[in-house]
Amino acid sequence: MPTRMATAESQAASVAVTDFQPQPVQMSTRASSRDGRRITPPQHDFDGSDSATPMSRASSRETYDTHATSMMLTPLQAKGPAESFAELEPLEEDDPQSYDLVPPPLEGRISFSLEARSEQLFSRDHLRIIFSEPALLLRFTAFLSTNRPQSVPILIYYLDAVKALKAIAYANAVAEALEPINGHDFTVHPARSTVNTILEDKASKAFDVLVSEDLPAYITHQYIQIVSLSITQRVTGTLAPHLREASEGLAEVFCLTDPSRPDNPIIFSSEEFHRTTQYGMNYAIGRNCRFLQGPKTNPASVRRLRESTETGKEHCEVFLNYRRDGSPFMNMLMTAPLCDSRGKIRYFIGAQVDVSGLVKDCTDMESLQRLVIEQSHTPNDQASVDKTSISAKKDEFQELSEMMNMGELETVRRWGGRMHREHQEEEDERSSYNAGPKSRIILKDLTPDLSKSYNPNGRGSGILSGVYQHYLLLRPFPSLRVLFASPSLRVPGILQSQFMDKIGGSARVRDELTAALAEGRGVTAKVRWVTKFDDEGRNRWIHCTPLLGSNGRVGVWMVVLVDEEDGLNRRWKQAPPVATSFGNGSRTNLDLQGGMARDGDYFPHSGSIRSSSPYSL
Repeated sequence: MPTRMATAESQAASVAVTDFQPQPVQMSTRASSRDGRRITPPQHDFDGSDSATPMSRASSRETYDTHATSMMLTPLQAKGPAESFAELEPLEEDDPQSYDLVPPPLEGRISFSLEARSEQLFSRDHLRIIFSEPALLLRFTAFLSTNRPQSVPILIYYLDAVKALKAIAYANAVAEALEPINGHDFTVHPARSTVNTILEDKASKAFDVLVSEDLPAYITHQYIQIVSLSITQRVTGTLAPHLREASEGLAEVFCLTDPSRPDNPIIFSSEEFHRTTQYGMNYAIGRNCRFLQGPKTNPASVRRLRESTETGKEHCEVFLNYRRDGSPFMNMLMTAPLCDSRGKIRYFIGAQVDVSGLVKDCTDMESLQRLVIEQSHTPNDQASVDKTSISAKKDEFQELSEMMNMGELETVRRWGGRMHREHQEEEDERSSYNAGPKSRIILKDLTPDLSKSYNPNGRGSGILSGVYQHYLLLRPFPSLRVLFASPSLRVPGILQSQFMDKIGGSARVRDELTAALAEGRGVTAKVRWVTKFDDEGRNRWIHCTPLLGSNGRVGVWMVVLVDEEDGLNRRWKQAPPVATSFGNGSRTNLDLQGGMARDGDYFPHSGSIRSSSPYSL
């Protein structure tokens, strides 16, 4: 997305900070301040009148003028720049010779920069490390083979070009080893080394293509696996207790754009979208989301997103974006086209997750960990590393042999060194080679299962990645008709059908679910999902998030469906009565098999006013 808006005019368009609280609902609202204390935001109405129209729980019409801070969730969230609070604690000793109020800063300490880490993540050095380690290269090539087959030819071209260059290097090494012979003047002068600059340039350009196009796709694939697991556990209530509060809003960051309008502007967005970007509803609605871009946003990522939108294809991209206060965050953006019953693209749905914490901690990215360690050495450390690498340097033939394929290695095994063998040794080897049947070879593929991974170059099927592969978009209450559906749910008759017809179980619980949707409250529920082909249905979790329009009213519901593994074979039982009181809160968790969800399943929505994005991964 092009440059981020940061002019004085855009700042003036965003009015002063105001915390909002809706009319009381049936669940407790929790709010956290910067230091973790509970706060109670003041009451505020959207338009000064009591309207029966479903409204959002906490208005995002004004721009949040806050700074990203940590909620002490190391595995899921990246901390802000002032993360070393212990270094800023007041000094307790009374030293008459000192004028220090806090401990002095540590010398030589380098503060973390997400922008610098982003450059490392998508750098040539990162891919170089992947190619230098067979296990890492195997994962990368397996990913390309499964998800990006169009990139396999350029991969093979690069590897063969490098193999040719290593063969030239080996030939030069053999030529350099030739010693002069007395009496033969032609042996006195050493042979000139062979250099193929054209081949080197071709190999470099092929590598650049892999860095620019395939490395980002591979990184995105890795993070999708982690994010999908976290969101699934969050929705189904199986996330570890100490991670639940800090993962609020994890699956609730959505926006809807209209490509039929000039510049494909945002028309609806969830409250968590405004909280993580710090741009209020008045600013974001009606604009293309390029305002999230900044000086270090990757232009190639912007191009891929633009091309996927122009061609009507789904896409997923991890790239650097910026909040309103200028702080960067790593955004994993998943987009997909929404088609009507005739296949015409009407809108695009976008889901994003802040993965800054994964990038900072190099989570499940061994190659990035190695690169960070390699580039964090001091000059003295680097000198010792260089000495070690020199002592362990491979000779030219070893480097060449490591690039040989199985056919070439078999040729070397059978015929290598033939001219140096005695005749009898050669006959003995030939007879032993053909002596009997060959033993069976057992191969085991150690690469990860990529059968469920995303395909960023699909044909515009509308598939979102990972946990978002099953979704519906509903008209707001009282209609609740299904407008759009993911390919996995797009069966004949699903579009324009009644959403509540798919919900089986207790009538009272259905009423509670309907009431939550009518009030515009985000709701997570464990339901019995029934269809006209399956009257009994199966257990599924539904995660409903309202996307709001410029007037603060619900414009569309984003419903993510998550399958319960044991739900397919479980016998259906009538749900017991449901408690009539839910307390005070904004996101309801219902279990349509057993009344209220079990203890710990309550996930409050974004009604709590926070100064940070609590759903970072």
